[in-house]
Amino acid sequence: MRVKQKKPTNFPHTPTNSLHTHRAKVVTTILALKTTKYLHDEREYIPWESALDNLDFFFLMFDRSEVLGPMQDYLRKQVTPLFNHFETITGNWSRVPVGHMDQYNQVNAIRTACSTGLKACETLVKGLFNPWMNGIGENTIHPNLRSTVYCSAIAAGGAKEWNFAWEQFQSATIATEAEKLRAALACTKQPWLLNKYLEYTLKPDLIRKQDATSTIVYGGGSFSFSNLISGVTKRFSTNFELQQLEQFKKDNAAVGFGSGTLAVEQAIERTKANIKWISENKVQVLKWFQDETKDPVHGSS
Repeated sequence: MRVKQKKPTNFPHTPTNSLHTHRAKVVTTILALKTTKYLHDEREYIPWESALDNLDFFFLMFDRSEVLGPMQDYLRKQVTPLFNHFETITGNWSRVPVGHMDQYNQVNAIRTACSTGLKACETLVKGLFNPWMNGIGENTIHPNLRSTVYCSAIAAGGAKEWNFAWEQFQSATIATEAEKLRAALACTKQPWLLNKYLEYTLKPDLIRKQDATSTIVYGGGSFSFSNLISGVTKRFSTNFELQQLEQFKKDNAAVGFGSGTLAVEQAIERTKANIKWISENKVQVLKWFQDETKDPVHGSS
């Protein structure tokens, strides 16, 4: 799961803008994917952010299917030079880049490298997260990197990482830290943990929910119960998950969802749309990634 950074807008000349239209079928999905091929040689924030805003959807839809392997191979090839670039300019991750855009893009580099299985990134994240989890010391992860490190560690881990983050979430007294942990908990790739998280959202002794506004409040800040529902279910894309979501709605009808009612309905409709999109695009997307990773000459068509 991504953490949105405040960024410049209006990118009329960015090639990846065509990805915005792929779901509307203005251009084909494959043509949209081809616009990401230049990323291998790109070091600037705006092109990467624009591309990743859109490529995230592909990861959400295919991260539990046979498309994942070739897709990871392709994007790992694209992001490795960027990851190496930030490793160099930060002195092996010992300091934060000077420029704000570089700071944002450092997060992009780590998040993307870890999500594509780059071993150096997995080693980096474990080195930051595990000492904290294992009680060796305080949380020394730089605030800039916490969201992506939490998410990457939970995505690569299992119940141990998830349960530790859940405990930290429950005990958090600072709203921004609670929000980072809340978002990261939805990064798990384990369906049973996602379902567990979804069930937790309706237990007031586990997640404090105001009846009137369905808002979870920590310290002086808050975040929306609707956003939590949306975050947990946004990668739902199978008939089984649709059935689970509909059953979840039915089982809790008497309790009610407060202002999260619309979010539950939207989650069901989004899951239906995701199922349809995958049925229309999976075969051609898989073939494209396979062809790209088979070709030893970078940038060929």
